[in-house]
Amino acid sequence: MKKINLSVIACSLAVLFLSSCGGGSVKIVKNEFLGEVPSLEKGYYDKMQEKEKAIKECTDIKKSFKLSKEKDLLKDEWDAKIKESLTTNPLTKALPVESLAGVDYTINEIKVDKAVKGSMSLKFFIKIDKDIKNEYGNFEKDLLVYFKALDKDGKDIEGSTTVAVVYKREEMKAGKTVEASGTWQTKGLKNMENFAKIKIITKDEYDKKK
Repeated sequence: MKKINLSVIACSLAVLFLSSCGGGSVKIVKNEFLGEVPSLEKGYYDKMQEKEKAIKECTDIKKSFKLSKEKDLLKDEWDAKIKESLTTNPLTKALPVESLAGVDYTINEIKVDKAVKGSMSLKFFIKIDKDIKNEYGNFEKDLLVYFKALDKDGKDIEGSTTVAVVYKREEMKAGKTVEASGTWQTKGLKNMENFAKIKIITKDEYDKKK
């Protein structure tokens, strides 16, 4: 009787399982503001994790190569599904925002700028209410806005704490309107099916989250 190679059997089963379900549909929960993006990020992130686990555990070179090719195809499918979703349902709604008291600026609006596989860019439209100067009395030429996402129960969304930056260096004078850019990545987006609003936070709270 031939000796059974358990590692090859396990690897074959992994290939069979992932081939049958790896490219299957992702369960979609459409968010009012972020559309299908959170569900797509969550679904494809989970599929990628499964594929990477199978590759790591596979000891058969040919089957490992097959799994790696499937992983590459999954990345392409992920990217295509995000693009397809945004073409069909553009994200045009302004995102609700809870401002921070005591700051020298007002956030007039936050909108989704663009989204691709693995990230979503946000655009902040900000009015400077008071001159913002540094400790030397000179005008600040940049602005950092720390923020996080909250769900419909008012709870923090894991992985969503980040910062928006005014990249165009200019003096932060009262009355000026500036734009800042911030980005959410998969680690936060995959948890945002129940997204409700953005909350502006202090640098201290941001530092504690990082």
